[in-house]
Amino acid sequence: MLRKLNWRCVLFIATAILGIIWAVLGFGTYGFWSEAEGPGAGFFPAIVGCALVFFSVVEFIKSIGKYEVKFDKEALFIVASVALILVLNFLVGLLLALLIYYVIWLKCVEKYPWKKVILITLFYGAIMYGIFSAWLQVPFPTGLIGLI
Repeated sequence: MLRKLNWRCVLFIATAILGIIWAVLGFGTYGFWSEAEGPGAGFFPAIVGCALVFFSVVEFIKSIGKYEVKFDKEALFIVASVALILVLNFLVGLLLALLIYYVIWLKCVEKYPWKKVILITLFYGAIMYGIFSAWLQVPFPTGLIGLI
């Protein structure tokens, strides 16, 4: 059985574990639903966590026994961008880290002009803040800036 497992299987196991963590936090810690106010801060993490577990299990089953796994060098850019978000999250907080990431991604990877980059970043920043911070009251990390 272990010979049939490949890196894709390990990836799907890891994503299933991450989905379980999100679902547990969403249903338990953050509060999924309130009778008085409707969806709570854990609504979105719980839904995404459950979907992630489901699709990870499906893909895990499909990937057993497939040996040909090719790594694309461009995939390392995705790994580097996630590392950048984590570092920026520690320094400036999650919302600002994501906005910086949007600017870098849209300008360097997608090669959008500055006008589009700024408009898209402001639009998604307003959506993220409005839905998660104002409406669902998700406690976002503030980074080192929040300690000042």
